[in-house]
Amino acid sequence: MAQNNTKNTFDAKDIEKNKMMAGLGYIIFFLPMIVMNESKFARFHANQILLLLIPEVAITFVGTILSTMLMASFSFGLAGIISFIMVAISIAIGVVAIMNMIAAFRGEAKRVPFIGHITIIKNSNDMF
Repeated sequence: MAQNNTKNTFDAKDIEKNKMMAGLGYIIFFLPMIVMNESKFARFHANQILLLLIPEVAITFVGTILSTMLMASFSFGLAGIISFIMVAISIAIGVVAIMNMIAAFRGEAKRVPFIGHITIIKNSNDMF
């Protein structure tokens, strides 16, 4: 479920100052971490971006290997099914990324469905 945590968690000045970089981070994923390292809002979106990027890379990697192995064994039908599933999951991840990018540009903090509660990137003051 998507949540809007903007009002409870983030400072209004932080949001206004950093929402553009947080949104652009969905296109260039490391941008919020480099440009706005001290912003809790930008770090929140960097975390959400990473939560989308990791499964996308894993699915692409595993799916490509499986499809290649199946094509090498002349199981073209099964390779096609796996490729179709890979594309469908990639499209779903892309849609969620676009929705979160729009939310970031609006100054909202929307979590990625199902896995958005996981914290990979901690705020700098929470690290120690």
